[in-house]
Amino acid sequence: SEGGIDVSENAEFMMRSGDFVTSETPHDIPLVRLKVRDLGLPDDYPTTDKIFKRAIELGLELCPPDLGPNYRLQYKDQPMNEGLSIGMKPITDSRGSLDVFYLVHFVDGLRLLDAWAFPRYEWRPRHGLVFGLSPRTEA
Repeated sequence: SEGGIDVSENAEFMMRSGDFVTSETPHDIPLVRLKVRDLGLPDDYPTTDKIFKRAIELGLELCPPDLGPNYRLQYKDQPMNEGLSIGMKPITDSRGSLDVFYLVHFVDGLRLLDAWAFPRYEWRPRHGLVFGLSPRTEA
């Protein structure tokens, strides 16, 4: 538990992974929070691959892996029961599954968890996501 934030075992495992790269400079990328259904995909339950491809088509970008834990520390006023997956290149968890960081606010506090994000995983329309807004989109 870091500063009143509960971190799952899998999220900790992901942070120790070789795929978890820490940025030299702090992130000042503007972030976009949206729901899967906001991406305008034809499927009711689109896969991770389709979601990420569509986000990039819309001018969004995948977040660096260390944004998950850093955003968890910053986003202290997250609404109760809101869950947000970080749109990032998935990292293999302790069970060998591909995961992204998942930020949630439960009754007992803020948590940094992991969420499935293997290529064919199907996401619910109301699932929350965070992507970066690429500089070329801001104009």
